[in-house]
Amino acid sequence: MREANDLIITLATRNEGKRLELERWLQQRQSPIQLVLNESVGDIEETGGTFLENALIKAQATPPVVPGGWVLAEDSGLVVDALDGLYGLSPFPGLKSNRWLTPALRDTLLAQAYPNRMPLDRMTDSGVSNTDLCYGILALLGQNPNRSARYCCGMVLWNPARQLTIEALESIELGVIDGEPRGINGFGYDPVMLLRNEAGELSANTVAELSSDEKNQISHRGKAFQAILSALARETGIGLP
Repeated sequence: MREANDLIITLATRNEGKRLELERWLQQRQSPIQLVLNESVGDIEETGGTFLENALIKAQATPPVVPGGWVLAEDSGLVVDALDGLYGLSPFPGLKSNRWLTPALRDTLLAQAYPNRMPLDRMTDSGVSNTDLCYGILALLGQNPNRSARYCCGMVLWNPARQLTIEALESIELGVIDGEPRGINGFGYDPVMLLRNEAGELSANTVAELSSDEKNQISHRGKAFQAILSALARETGIGLP
């Protein structure tokens, strides 16, 4: 049955970039669903062994802003095949995509720190920028011809009042580029990622060089969100836009 609080989804994140990305996806489809942040929630320890487990941990630790409403959480990361097993991480960097690069390791690999290049990027708690992470991946790959990589996204929609969980796991094949990061539209590893088409050919543009509309059409997060909303429509009667 459709209820008013089914139209308001609380996001279990303080990442404004993720909120804007999903919000644009809804706007393109003229969806009545609204996304809100619970600003009172602090850092949530991610102790799961998979992206989906971490997403569920974050969802269940975030109270919905609207009583009886839904909470949406996601955990996503980069997987670089050629670096599998490095620093004990398999896949690499996988669940540690935002935490594998310590300040000490950054200084060893890069000999300097880089400021964030994109408006929506954030610093890690240890002071490592997203741009540091991008350059760190490029440094580890060096001239390795195997540039195969992918984004993975585990997403969970949780309703504590109904004790109901809807989940999805999506990934998209990507490539890691050589050279300098390019583009300022996005966050995370977007400046060093090239999309592959169905024929396996790499795009000339990094993900950070795509428009928001282009990115939402193919992003791992957008695909997971669409799967979540399809399931929500079946549960509540809210039509998928």
